[in-house]
This record gives sequence, structure tokens and C-alpha cells, in this order.
Amino acid sequence: MTKQLSEIDNQAYDVVVIGGGAAGASAAQNLAATGYKVLLLDKGDFGSGTSSRSSRLLYCGLAHLSPDYPIWKFIIHPRDLVRRLWMAGLAMKCRAQLVKTMPERLKPLTFFFPVYKGGQYPGWKVDLGFRALEWLGLRRVSLQYRRMAVKKAARKYGMVGLMAEHKDLSSIAVYTEYQYNWAERICVDTVLDAERLGADIRNYARVTRLEQRGEESWAVTVEDALSPGDTVTVTGKMIVNTAGPWVDRVNATVGKPSRKHLVGIKGVNVVVKLPPECEGQGLETISSIDQPFYCMPWGKYHFFGPTETVFEGDPDDARVLPEEIDFILDQANRLFPTLKLKPSDVIYSWCGIRPRTSSMAKEGIKALTIHELADEGMPNVVALTGTPIMNHRYAGSKITERVGRTLKPTRTAQPLSHAAKLFPENQNSLPVDPEYPQFKLADLQHAARHEHVKTLVDLLFRRTDLGWTHAMGLKAARLAAEAVADTLGWDAARVDREVKQYERFVRENFNPAHAREKVAQ
Repeated sequence: MTKQLSEIDNQAYDVVVIGGGAAGASAAQNLAATGYKVLLLDKGDFGSGTSSRSSRLLYCGLAHLSPDYPIWKFIIHPRDLVRRLWMAGLAMKCRAQLVKTMPERLKPLTFFFPVYKGGQYPGWKVDLGFRALEWLGLRRVSLQYRRMAVKKAARKYGMVGLMAEHKDLSSIAVYTEYQYNWAERICVDTVLDAERLGADIRNYARVTRLEQRGEESWAVTVEDALSPGDTVTVTGKMIVNTAGPWVDRVNATVGKPSRKHLVGIKGVNVVVKLPPECEGQGLETISSIDQPFYCMPWGKYHFFGPTETVFEGDPDDARVLPEEIDFILDQANRLFPTLKLKPSDVIYSWCGIRPRTSSMAKEGIKALTIHELADEGMPNVVALTGTPIMNHRYAGSKITERVGRTLKPTRTAQPLSHAAKLFPENQNSLPVDPEYPQFKLADLQHAARHEHVKTLVDLLFRRTDLGWTHAMGLKAARLAAEAVADTLGWDAARVDREVKQYERFVRENFNPAHAREKVAQ
């Protein structure tokens, strides 16, 4: 199913949503379910921006309960206490909703939080934090929390055994966390449901200009990103800007001065090979510079990260720097002194830019914010910042509430579905890669027919997650392209081009030199 951009030329919509990441997809889904005529646009593929570069953690919200001052000072900071409790409760609520409605897209993991002698998080405080989370989450999906002696935990868990020689380690908090199989697919599932509900959706549709038409309408000029120069114009009564770290750039297409609404925070993750006894186990802690730091299971591998640094450039140009890898490996070696990880141990790496809400603080604030742009000369335009992927459904519902204060739906409301959009059973189909028999050629063909695939990268990173395996889909790229060529109308030259572009995408965004060496072995 390939829908042309020209099909929507001169169409009028109630709401135009710009940005098809997790928040924009949920906004389109909720708006369409409520009865609005919706158009969802993304300058790339759905879920290909910040949503594709997350830590993959369905976070329980523990860090929200960790103030930068002693707990007793909550007495003089009551509003901060209420805000933190609310945010932690929201994280637990969103966690439970995803676990119950989309279990096929999640993996339960055994996670650890190390407790150190003389550390800023003694055992009693860690116990208190996890018990508060269970209470805030109403035990919808339990954390299964317990705190164990180091020797006992080391006998049971291989990852703790790697930490056991740390002289200041006093105990280990153990709990259950969840990981997205791959966040991009959650975006695609949500976009497909928005389409089922009547929304028009277009990927590779870049907004180049927003122009006010009278008092109640906006004209949106949209360019085909795969055929530069081909443009269409649509109108919308309201504009919802969910473009993530590109929010301010979209606002700038109006041609009027607009204030800064977001701070880009660069997060880098580094993939390495840990001993096999660590498989399925992860870790959360605080880095030496007081920032959250994770060790996350990732198939046969693990990844460490993220960094948290302010990024002021074009998010499309963000790349992992050698010094960022050095920092992450240094933090990893502090946790696991016997590993002695080196840059040559890196399988691949990636980075993304998170759109925090702009504030007086240089690094912004972690708060979902719907910006009203009327006072900046953009009536009936709102922008969203500060939404982590685990809260995307909440963000979609809040945007719909906001639209409802301005517009009435023009269509009949329908129930939305949070269920995963699974491929049909194709047990007789050949696998794309024998090493990963779960990826079937028939699945690729189904995605090509029904899921708005435009490129091979779309297919292997966002409709399936073959691109995220240790070989990054490089061995299977040509077979995959040939499998969908007839469906997508690709001739031999286009297949060659798609394979080369796929290899370039992997090389430029993940720097997988060592992964290629290991595949060759």
C-alpha cells in the first residue's frame, strides 16, 4: 500500500498533526477516535526520529523520587513533592497500560540498582522509593522488588557477580523492568490504528511552510521528501506540532519570530558484549556526574548509556563522538571493574536528541508541556515538548483534550485500539536470515503491502527489527529488498540503490565496523 502525496492536495482537515513519532502518532489516533478529520505528516518515516533512538526502557519512574536535596526538605518544597509523586505515578500508570495492552512489544527483564556504602542512596531510601512506586502504581503491574545481600545475589545473577568485587557495594536492589522490543514498531502500530479510524497519514512528507488563512484556518505546504520539488497544499483548522527536537524549526516555517520552546538533549548508547551469564539482566544507577546511567540487555549484547548533554545543532546531524564513547566505557568500567572495556570492544553505537521543555535551566525540564502559540502570532497552533515515549498515550489524550476546547468533532467517534498490529501467521514462509528464523519473508511482503513502506530502512528497522540485531540486517539486506521488489515496484537498479542506501544508513548512524568484523568471523 503506497499512498501518493498528491492524493491529499487541496484537502481540508480539522487538525493537521506534524511529526509521526510516538506522541504525534498517539495524538492522531486519539483525535481520529474522537471524531476529528486528521492528517498526520512526518518528514521521514513514522517513528524514525527521537522515538527510534530511545533507551528502550519502559521506565518505572524511580528517578522522579530522587530530589537534589535531602528528603526532609520536601517540607519546604511541597509543590516539588507533589510534582514528583504525580510524575512517578504517571510513569507507573503508563507502564501498566502498555504491559497489559501491548505485551507482544515488551520484554520483562531482571533489573538491579546497586547500593553503595556511604552513597547518596542508602538501602532504606531505595526501599522507600520502590515501595512508594508500588503504592503509586496501585500494584497494577508489580515491580517484584526485593533487596538482596551481595553474595547471595552474585550466586544467582551473573551481572551482580561482575560487580561483587566493588569494595563499596553493600547490597543489590532487584526488580522487574520492561523493555520495548523496538520503539519504532509501537509508533507504526499506533499510526496504523489512527489510519483505521479514518486519519490520513503520510510519511516522507516535509512541512515547508505554515501560512495563516483568515482567522480559522492554516495552509500547510508539504514537500515529498523522496521527490524534492513535488509539493501539495492542505488546510487545517488547528495545527498540532509534535515534531520532537524539530518543533522550533517547524514553527519557524511561519516566517515570524518565535521564542525557543525546547532544549535538545543528546543521548548516546554504546553496544558491547558481556558474559553470557548476564543475558536478560540490566542495571540502573547514577553516573559519576549524577546522571541516570543504564546497562540494558539487547539480544545477545548489552548497551550502556545514555549521555545527557545539551545539543544545539540540527538533530539530523547528530552523531556519536569518540569522547562520548570514552565517557560511557569509563562509567561501565567503574560498575564492572573486571571488564576493562575498550573502544575496540564496541559493537555499534547510536545517539538521539530528546526534546525537553525550555526553561531557565540550561538543560531544560523533564515536563510534558503543550505550548500555546497564539501569543506568538500563531492562533490555533499548539506545540508539544518534554514527552518521553512511555508517556506517549497520555500525551495523545491531553492534546485531544486541548483541541476539544477549540474545535468540535465533525465525524462520529469510534473506539481506538492499543493492541499490537501483528503479522499473519506464516510458519511455512522462509526466514529472511536463518540466524533469526522469527523474521519471515512473508512478513516483509505483508508490511510492504499494508504498512506504508517506502525504503529498505523502513522495512528492516521499523516494520521489523532485523536492523537492530547484532548483524544489523546487513547480511539479509539484498534478500529483503528482492522479496518486496514486486510489491513496491522496484526494478533491479532500485534494489541495488536501496541496498547501498541501507548500508550507508547503518554505517553513518551506528558506526558498526566491529559488528561487520564479527559477522565476517
